[in-house]
Amino acid sequence: MAQRQGTHVPAVRAASEKNLGITQRSASINFSWTGDIRKRYTDFLVYEIRKDGTTVHLREYEEQQPSVPKPAPAKPTPETVAPSTEPGIEIKPVSDEDRKKLVDLIGESATEKLVKLDEAVQAKQTISAGERTVVFDPITDRAQRASLHQEIRRIFDNRIETLANNTGVITATPSKWSKNNRVGGHGPRANNSNNSRSRDQSKSFTQLGGEYLHFTMYKENKDTMDAVNTIARLLKVKATNFGFAGTKDRRAGTVQRISVHRQRASNLIWLNTRLPNIKVGDFSHSKEPLQLGQHGGNEFVITLKNCKPLGGAGCSVDQRVRKLREAVEFGLAYLQRHGYINYYGLQRFGTYAIGTHLLGMKVLKEDYEGVLDDILHVEDHFLHEAFDLEEQEPTHTNDFHNSRDDYNRAKAITIWKTTRNAEKALAILPKRFSSEAAIIRHLGKNSKDFMGALLSITRGMRMMYIHAYQSFVWNHMASKRWAMYGPTVVEGDLVLVSNDQSPADADSEDNENFYAQARALTQEDIASGKYTVFDVVLPTPGYDVIYPRNEIGKAYVDFMKKTENGGLDPYDMRRRQKEFSLSGNYRHLLGRFIGEPQYAIRVYNDDTEQMYPTDLDFCNAANAKKKAAVAKARTSPPLLANWAHFTSNTAQYDQAITNERRRKASQSPDSDRVVVARETWIQTGLDGSDKRVKIARHTEEYETKVPVEQINEKVADNTTNGIISSSATETPTLAKGLSDLYYESTAQQTVVKSEDGTIKQEQDFMLTEESTASKAGTMEVDAVTHEATPQINQSALAATENSMVIHNGEKDGETDTKETANLIVPVLHSPSENPLASVDNSEVIRSSPDASKLAVILKFQLRSSNYATVVLRELMGTLEEEDAADDVSFDGN
Repeated sequence: MAQRQGTHVPAVRAASEKNLGITQRSASINFSWTGDIRKRYTDFLVYEIRKDGTTVHLREYEEQQPSVPKPAPAKPTPETVAPSTEPGIEIKPVSDEDRKKLVDLIGESATEKLVKLDEAVQAKQTISAGERTVVFDPITDRAQRASLHQEIRRIFDNRIETLANNTGVITATPSKWSKNNRVGGHGPRANNSNNSRSRDQSKSFTQLGGEYLHFTMYKENKDTMDAVNTIARLLKVKATNFGFAGTKDRRAGTVQRISVHRQRASNLIWLNTRLPNIKVGDFSHSKEPLQLGQHGGNEFVITLKNCKPLGGAGCSVDQRVRKLREAVEFGLAYLQRHGYINYYGLQRFGTYAIGTHLLGMKVLKEDYEGVLDDILHVEDHFLHEAFDLEEQEPTHTNDFHNSRDDYNRAKAITIWKTTRNAEKALAILPKRFSSEAAIIRHLGKNSKDFMGALLSITRGMRMMYIHAYQSFVWNHMASKRWAMYGPTVVEGDLVLVSNDQSPADADSEDNENFYAQARALTQEDIASGKYTVFDVVLPTPGYDVIYPRNEIGKAYVDFMKKTENGGLDPYDMRRRQKEFSLSGNYRHLLGRFIGEPQYAIRVYNDDTEQMYPTDLDFCNAANAKKKAAVAKARTSPPLLANWAHFTSNTAQYDQAITNERRRKASQSPDSDRVVVARETWIQTGLDGSDKRVKIARHTEEYETKVPVEQINEKVADNTTNGIISSSATETPTLAKGLSDLYYESTAQQTVVKSEDGTIKQEQDFMLTEESTASKAGTMEVDAVTHEATPQINQSALAATENSMVIHNGEKDGETDTKETANLIVPVLHSPSENPLASVDNSEVIRSSPDASKLAVILKFQLRSSNYATVVLRELMGTLEEEDAADDVSFDGN
């Protein structure tokens, strides 16, 4: 979820943080640099971490090619009508006994239509939308309807499915599990015949590995639920069929694993061509779905632009780079060693002026009407601009579309409040505002049922409100605890209780300890030295937690009883509505990185530049390379223009064939113990040309790992006219054919006819796509007969994986970039032990010689409930107040 308006400005953000209790820092010093975040959504990248510690990346995705419409066949005459049944398909007829049962249940006319529909399904005919539905007369008797459902399933072997509405009317349609892929002619399975994964339709879920399809989802500028709802709507399934380990931010590019019940990969691939901001791939089947909490955290790759070190305004670019690098290194090293205060970030509290914690406060006070009013609150700037939107110049950006949604929300809510016309308001309200829609829809039917309207919102959203209030209290208590005691462990502090009565390891715990137990430390515990500040936890308010046995425990009571904080009692957290009763949980006071953080610095000019490639960038580059290779392989070689051209250029055509054999030899696997020793050719040209034909091949076997020198000697001993000897210098693992060794030893050559007509040798014909493209205009003869099949899937995947590995301790002389799949990937560095050491500015990436803006790329991993923006707040510190008012800082996530 994104931040409320204006928090990208440091002064506004600082005020918001203060209101939410975020006031302290673990570091006693100010690292003193700042920067902008989310100049682009993809400046903030989030990758899910599995429980085993591996990071989830989208390795590949497919795009289903649109089918080419076939021309309409000519209308046949009655005498020439051909059967529409495909050859080899046997249609199972309905027995007379079963037909009689159907007639008794639904009548003669409906029975005939149903039998014809089944025959069309079995024959795999294309059925129009009007013919694929058979409607029966209403059947009010429930037992009779059940009997009809069972009989139709049995008689037609589940090829036909039936559905009854609340009036008793039953409709029959082809089953979605039928093997007729052409039924309906539309939808996700319409083009399965063109997809490489269509074979999964013929396998059962047991054969595939389970009923749950797991896939990797990459998304931009959408939260997880919004993306899932969009996919569910296009697949025409319920959103509850999907599972995921955790929700990911909206204003970011994120990657996570998703599960869906009883779907196949071929059903989802077509989504990649329909959803520009969502890509799915890396499919696998499992017997179990994904559930919340089944991940180990998140990896962040965050680009901060327009970065400024304290006191660097009048410095040169090199001096500012040096200052910034020292500040970043020192800050990362400090946080890695000492941790950061584990605040709940601003995004926990919503996107609008009325935070979600205020909604939760009213829910706990049982002021349900007040909650609904706050949910339907419209901010003034949206209200004033909403009705003028049509006059604005359309701008095709994500920000514009999001603003348009906000304006339409303001319009819809205003219409509802002024006219109480729910239907008109809902027609304008964007679909992503599901809570507002549920409230308006419910109040439109029962205007005084405030509790019912609140309960019409999804349970996850309702619980988010009251959990936000718990987070609000926790933030203030964490600030109070740090302000009073700092990193010192004091009597009465709480620590988690482990099964063996040993201190809990903060790094091994999920920071949302919903079912954990805690105890207060005594003086003896503190004196033992077994506990550090990393073991200290604080509770969120609830009936199933204990509070610190010191001044912080009293602070909970004093803070929550204030009117502006709800006037609540932390020891009375049960409510008449059971789901609004809070049990509470424990959260560690300090958080730490998982593993080692990394960074890179770049000098640039354009804020729209993508500093670190996304998974989508990697996949697109690999797909483009694959398509180029396939297109090149499918390009037909030049045909023989005419016999005269051939006879006058025999040497050129011979060389083309030789080049093709060399290419095949260089790509073929090692031969199995057989070496071609001699080949006999005879001259066939009568005009003195070199035209010849092979009339015999003589072979001898050698043991594996035969030294090439022995092969050369053997070949030399048998040399005759037309026999080719090897000059290879390497020892193969398995003995190769003589022609293989020869063509490898003579490198890859091709004949190129230049513009002046001369023929020359070109070395390394397949070095790069660029060299190939540059020579394409002059090449006249290429391989004559062979159509290559590109072998790039594994290499492209390996290149993608290599670009995502962590780079530590780069060797001297290496640059700060790594080119992978034609993408520039910055090499990330770990903070050194001596951040004040001199920095070689030549290592810093510069977009152009005159670039003057600085960007910092940060990469680090956090546990699932920790917030990256809290880390950035601790790492960057603040500038002088007068500087901060003019600078733009980061937008939280």
